Amino acid sequence: MQLGEVVTAMPAIQKLMDASLSASIAFRIAKFAKEVEPHVTSYEKVRQELLEKFGTKGDEEENGQVQYSFANGTSEKFMEELTALLEEKVNLKFKKVKVSDLEGAELTPRDMMSLEWALTDK
Repeated sequence: MQLGEVVTAMPAIQKLMDASLSASIAFRIAKFAKEVEPHVTSYEKVRQELLEKFGTKGDEEENGQVQYSFANGTSEKFMEELTALLEEKVNLKFKKVKVSDLEGAELTPRDMMSLEWALTDK
């Protein structure tokens, strides 16, 4: 599995962490989130380092977001390294969750698509 798949699934995983599920499924989701979280944290750290390496930091906006600008081909270099990072292989050990066990979790089709690698219909 690639790091990009894990990063893309994080918002859906966070939704599952807040969903009202049976105790056994909630426990499995919590273990799954603990397995995924270090990879996402490392990704965010390296992504921030790449932004600072290739971009110029702008002013902080009201929502706390900071915009970066890129000049002289640095955006291509940033994207090249970020893409390579997202293609890194990661090994996760978890038991897939049955889609039927997530009833009531209020996941969107986009959420389901991002979690496809972690779900089973059997």
